[in-house]
Amino acid sequence: MISLLRADLFKTRKRAMGWVMLAIAALTIVLVMLNSALQDPSHVTYAFPGGLLPVGAILPLLGVLVMIFLGATAVGSEYGYDTWKNLLVRHPGRVVFILSKWLMLVVVLGLGLLVLLPLVQAVGLLLDAALRLRGTAAPQLGTVLLLLLTQAVAPLVAGSFAILGAVIGRSSVAGIIAGIVWFLGDELLGAVLQPASLSAALHVLQAQITGVAVPTLATVVASLAAAFYLIAPVTVATIIFRQRDMVGAG
Repeated sequence: MISLLRADLFKTRKRAMGWVMLAIAALTIVLVMLNSALQDPSHVTYAFPGGLLPVGAILPLLGVLVMIFLGATAVGSEYGYDTWKNLLVRHPGRVVFILSKWLMLVVVLGLGLLVLLPLVQAVGLLLDAALRLRGTAAPQLGTVLLLLLTQAVAPLVAGSFAILGAVIGRSSVAGIIAGIVWFLGDELLGAVLQPASLSAALHVLQAQITGVAVPTLATVVASLAAAFYLIAPVTVATIIFRQRDMVGAG
């Protein structure tokens, strides 16, 4: 497992697109922060730890798109270059192959946050000093970190559905389509059947974290929904991949 994970991280690091996406994410956050600060400095502040929150603001959309691309290409490229056959003869079992792809998403997401958080906080402190921002102070650091953790769930789940789509369709394109379809479908599900929607569940958990009164049952249901979405797609992808008789380009 460790060797496969290291190989997946190496391949991800060598893909220029990943670095481009990280740069786009950083630039997007900075531009959004600058725009907010210039429009209404009396209602904005980026003093620590408030400067960390803009990173979480991009995760539900831009973060989702990045993780869909990474999840889809991590599996789809193996089909596209027909490298599964070589990998399977060198490692026993198939479960570890999909799990390593999923763990790669977890590590990349964590490393991305570790890069973005201090960078964005530093920019926030500069904007605070230069524009004399006077907004309300942010919550405590623990609360901010919990909010960031819940906001990171949606990108990870989207990447998991991209992995599932790439396994089913045996291509990166199929994975990207599956990830986007899930993302749009979840938003629609939130409007008609909230308990079954990940986005609705995360809103409940975030409200609980910030101190808003939330019924205990709603919190339990939201936690179970988030856990289901984190586990189900990668589990199904693993089962399908394990039962396949043939590998290679589809």
